[in-house]
Amino acid sequence: MTGTRLIISRAMMAVGADRMVAALSRPSLLIVNYHRLHASADRPRSRFDDGVFGPDVETFRRQVEWLKAATTILDEKGVLSVLSGNDLPRGSLLSAITFDDGYIDCYTLARPVLEELDVRGLFFLPVEMLESRRLGWWDIAAYLLKKTRHEQLSLNDQTFDLSNDFRGSLKRVLALFKLEKAERTVGLLEQLSRACEVALPGKDEQSAELLSWKQVREMKSAGHGVGSHSLSHRVLSTLERAAQAHEIRESKRELEAIIGSKISSFAYPVGGRAHYNADSVELTRQAGYSCAFTFNTGIAKIPVADPFQIPRESANSLEELKAKMCLPGVMGLHDG
Repeated sequence: MTGTRLIISRAMMAVGADRMVAALSRPSLLIVNYHRLHASADRPRSRFDDGVFGPDVETFRRQVEWLKAATTILDEKGVLSVLSGNDLPRGSLLSAITFDDGYIDCYTLARPVLEELDVRGLFFLPVEMLESRRLGWWDIAAYLLKKTRHEQLSLNDQTFDLSNDFRGSLKRVLALFKLEKAERTVGLLEQLSRACEVALPGKDEQSAELLSWKQVREMKSAGHGVGSHSLSHRVLSTLERAAQAHEIRESKRELEAIIGSKISSFAYPVGGRAHYNADSVELTRQAGYSCAFTFNTGIAKIPVADPFQIPRESANSLEELKAKMCLPGVMGLHDG
């Protein structure tokens, strides 16, 4: 359906409908979210999860250039100011750029583009992943499935046909971590490793994919924002309330100690409607954050209805980004 919407959006923008809609709309804020960037348009296959990669770095550059020309790009302080009800910057279209999960691409690929264009991003970090130098469950699961010689696997009473439907099988494995209660997924990666007959990736191999704390501090000193993405990146809705509180509260405390400044922003791990709940929102408020970001699709209308459920969008092409910013209704985006 998105492809059809994109075709319709192209046709409407060709006759100038994007400018008319933007002029008539009330102030809005589009948060564009990324995880990883490809170094080139060749997009080589990763040893880990290909699903977390967005555009290549040159497409990312074009997206940021367009956002800078068509919107006012806010840094974290600017977003917090808008949420506080302060006077809006010039123009009705506002945007911000965020990255999740603390991949090395943030430093090697995204940072140079952002700073060359005098833009600052907001980077959400899962503290324990960077501290332990261990990748998330999604990357480890993808690594194991890619390396196994088995054409079929059994896990948690499910059968996965890797030879005929690798992508579907990986999606179903990842759904176990996203939706099952946390106590049911303890040791699941080790089970998958045994089923695949593939050893878990070495610590050095995993560490090479992640930011160092030194790099995080450099980015913070350069004006980029740093926010929490929980301690362990466990899906909050799969946890009991006390465990959620620990993930939310302690990640803020530890990050503040590591970077030496206040942490005001939080992003719910995975972030879809099934991946956090009312407890998550309440606990984030109570922990002393100023705002929290979901991965629900949509554009936030200003004033923002709930600063602890701010929607974010992704876009792999410049055309898709333009359509989502200028014609959100056509693209099926919800007004937050």
